[in-house]
Amino acid sequence: MREANHNGTAMEEDDDSSSITEVSPDCPLLGADQSTSEISRSPWFVAQKPLAITALACLAIFLWVFSGMLAMVPATRLAEDIFCRRYYGPDADINEEICKVPEVQSQVAYIFGFSITITSLVGLLVAFPFGVLADRARKPVYLLGAIGQILGIVWSLLVFYFSDGILIELTLLAPLFQILGGGLTVATAILYAIISDVQTPENKAISYFFFSLSAQLAVFVGPPLGSKLMAMWSPWVPLLLVLVISILAGSIIFLIPETANRANASADSESTRKEGWYSGAISHFRSQMRGAGSSLQMLKSRSVALILLTFMLLTPIGLGIATTFLQYYSTRFHRKLEDAGYMMAIKGGFTILVMAVILPGLSRLLSSPTSPIRLSPFRKDLILAQASAVFLFVGFLALAGPDVGFVISGLIILTFGSGIGPLCRSLLTDFAQVGQTSQLFALISIIETVGTLAGGPALAWTFSTGMKLGGFWAGLPFIFLSVLSFVALVLLSFIRHDDNANGYSELAAEESPGVDGESQQTSLL
Repeated sequence: MREANHNGTAMEEDDDSSSITEVSPDCPLLGADQSTSEISRSPWFVAQKPLAITALACLAIFLWVFSGMLAMVPATRLAEDIFCRRYYGPDADINEEICKVPEVQSQVAYIFGFSITITSLVGLLVAFPFGVLADRARKPVYLLGAIGQILGIVWSLLVFYFSDGILIELTLLAPLFQILGGGLTVATAILYAIISDVQTPENKAISYFFFSLSAQLAVFVGPPLGSKLMAMWSPWVPLLLVLVISILAGSIIFLIPETANRANASADSESTRKEGWYSGAISHFRSQMRGAGSSLQMLKSRSVALILLTFMLLTPIGLGIATTFLQYYSTRFHRKLEDAGYMMAIKGGFTILVMAVILPGLSRLLSSPTSPIRLSPFRKDLILAQASAVFLFVGFLALAGPDVGFVISGLIILTFGSGIGPLCRSLLTDFAQVGQTSQLFALISIIETVGTLAGGPALAWTFSTGMKLGGFWAGLPFIFLSVLSFVALVLLSFIRHDDNANGYSELAAEESPGVDGESQQTSLL
């Protein structure tokens, strides 16, 4: 975060002048056993410059997020219609208005909530082994993950289409296709790693910023476009478009060269040739397991533990501004689901403004040498993270308000808390020892997954209970999220920069001296 505002020019200059076919200390794509002539034989359509590769990674994440956001409104409407026909009977005259009863909406909430939980559980089980494989070759694992994601989409569409004869609950089997390649979780992690492989350390921050901005842009345009297409034709038009977009997102990998850093594997390449690929993979797996063990030692730092706990609390917050909001707005205020999709565009637009303009401007102001309130980078990020938690607390309380005016105000207020995730990641890097950054981010991924396992069913239960109670309690899911935001604020208040990670600093010192977190390839684990 703190570097994202100072290196844009450097990034452009470096990208214009360098190519991955050049043998350069700043170019992590070339292994010790790989010649320039070998790379130059890549097809003409494969990107070579770091800027082009980063742009393709940003396009890929945009398409993946866009496909999910485009599907959200029509998928919710189809599920609502199916449960509505089950409740009233197949011969009843069904319209959307009579489907807003708690009995129908509760079933919709639970099927989406448990789908999120199963997806997270499968991802937690398969992310590690596929992450190990991806450390050796990015492209094949990404392609497998994309295929698994696409097959899951096809399965869900088939269940929706044949819902008259089969149970819609069979859509809960869709996440099992993630077993093939780790699904979207691993594919997204590989895109992050590809950017890290091709960018120099000083350009990584601004590259990650544009990567996140690409995702936010998809969040902005996806729901309203899905609503518009659904209103013009039917829910099937945007859902079929989702399948096409997902195929395009998976196919982008053919335009990107293999970026896995073979230089890191050069030390064991000889033993791999002698012992075979299987033995080499086992050795790499054991190395990653040792890294995972050392990352757990980081929890001996109180501040690290508190920030990680904050990440766990933030996970349901992200889930709340999705299907839960669509159902809540449509049911409580008796609006069509496509209207809820248009409402989500308000938050998406303001989020882009906050992430692209307001937060970088505040960060620059608070760290400027000429500023009267100049703060250290750590103190700046901590204050901004605490302020973000306050905005989340107030915004969710407003969402639970009695009329649409409160909801619109809440959505706008929530956008000012949208930077809390990147800010907490920035805080954590100050506690990471040399070579432990990727391990720390892996720990974040695990913590977020654990939060998702409980977050999906918890939001479904609070929504269902709130709809049954009615009145003030109709906003129960957002009251719940406001409480989580307040707890996150309390946790952030106890973080101290001088809380050294004494529990693992010695461990870091025992690591091999050749390991450098900036120069080596980004591990997915």
